[in-house]
Amino acid sequence: MIRPLPEELRGLLARGEVLLSVRDAVRELLENALDAGARRVRVELWGGGLERLVVEDDGAGIPLEELPLAVEPFATSKLQDPERIATLGFRGQALYALRQAAILRLRSRPRRQVGGGLLLVQGERLELREVPAPPGTRVEAVGLFRGEERDPAREVRGVLELLRRYLLHHPSLSLALFVEGEARLLFPGAGLWEAARLAFGRVLSERLFPLEEALGEVGLWGLLSGPQVSRTRPDLLFLAVNGRPVAWPEGLLKALRRAYRELLPEGHFPVGAVNLALPPRLFRLRLDARKEEVAVAKEVEEALEEVVRGAFRRQGLARSLPEPSPLPPLSPPTPSGLPRLRYLGQFRDSYLLAEAGDALYLVDQHAAHERVIYEEFRRRLREEGLKPLPYPVLVELSPEEEALWQGEAASALFAYEPFGPGRVRLLSAPAFLHPYPFLLPQVYLEALKGEGRSLTELLGRLACLPAVKAGHPLSGAQGQALLDALLACETPWVCPHGRPTFLVLKEEELIRRFGRRSGARVGEEARPRRQEDSFPEAPGPQRG
Repeated sequence: MIRPLPEELRGLLARGEVLLSVRDAVRELLENALDAGARRVRVELWGGGLERLVVEDDGAGIPLEELPLAVEPFATSKLQDPERIATLGFRGQALYALRQAAILRLRSRPRRQVGGGLLLVQGERLELREVPAPPGTRVEAVGLFRGEERDPAREVRGVLELLRRYLLHHPSLSLALFVEGEARLLFPGAGLWEAARLAFGRVLSERLFPLEEALGEVGLWGLLSGPQVSRTRPDLLFLAVNGRPVAWPEGLLKALRRAYRELLPEGHFPVGAVNLALPPRLFRLRLDARKEEVAVAKEVEEALEEVVRGAFRRQGLARSLPEPSPLPPLSPPTPSGLPRLRYLGQFRDSYLLAEAGDALYLVDQHAAHERVIYEEFRRRLREEGLKPLPYPVLVELSPEEEALWQGEAASALFAYEPFGPGRVRLLSAPAFLHPYPFLLPQVYLEALKGEGRSLTELLGRLACLPAVKAGHPLSGAQGQALLDALLACETPWVCPHGRPTFLVLKEEELIRRFGRRSGARVGEEARPRRQEDSFPEAPGPQRG
């Protein structure tokens, strides 16, 4: 039998949909404060917020006669059109859900109202009275989640993490968090850089660069890391749409990865915070309990990629191939003995087509660029040796790493010394690593972990990072420059990992495959012959 649910069960369901932790309660009240135009917010937690939670703001306030309505289900002044959501909160369920989970005291006063109102709520019992009050709203929840076994320390950590995240998207907000009466977070609304120091720490925040641009209807601002900093998960990469913290849509995250294609290793993500200002037509918010899933238009993805690439160019982060230099009519043999290659074109933005004499060359552009960079690293290390760093770099070691701190590859790349338990201080490094001071600890640890891994392998891994990737279009001049650089290598046939850099197809093989008369050359008469039943296997890589 279908029947309406009783009121008390509706309340429990609403609470379970909106509030699963103290963090959720703080988020809902913080969003209400931001929607009300608050410039200052104070949060107090007693017993992890389970005994008492207070959120106070200086926002617009609630008129006295509307206070009882504010704690009713689906009562809100915000939602007019679900297709044009312009506020953080909109469902009218937050205070109603909080009413189901705790004893509630709600005090509020609009600026033009004489005196404030105090609403006491305990279950179905409501009591409203007039009281003196400053402008704004104060919500106090007592006995939150009473009777449930919860860890106060865990609740505090969740709230602290939440507030740091919101400050990345609302850095002009003055925010204070007090735990058991002691200040745990005091943020004076000092801007995005200070919010980043709070969220990421001082050292990491100094590796970020700013974004601020508008393309058409897409506004974008925030901070992102350069190639010196990356993670294998996007857990320190935050996004907000119109001030609302949201999860990254898959398409938007792929657009960001495309912008970083030549700067980060495959599977790595930058660190930072991106804030988008979008008109309603360019995004759609999923109206679920978390309000974190959003879909954005293709136009937004393209704008993000363009803005980030432009920022890289301004920061001097975009990597480029060697500048092309014209070949003289008669040139000496290459160091490898291979003939000079003439660039013909590019196949699928991944392979270069070139000719020399009676042969067609197919060159893997990533493997070729890896070889060029690897030999440049090796040459500079051999000729320049180790150069003193402008300032020592401290590296933290795990117990396993500390036992290996004098590895062969590490000693070839760094001059270093122990600096107390579990730490090493890097004093010198190859000159080509100096521009990336925050990559040095990673390279040193990589050298330690590769027990038995040779210096060749380590330099090969380093060369892979900046090498041009498959799928990257090259101009004719860039393609020729890469071919010239490859032929100048001592060992151009393979990349540092042992894969072939090119394949060779002789003209005789083409004649045979196309069924032309044996010995026929271009422009000569050809007599077709019957095609063979089976297609012969492709030739292997040719070595000079």
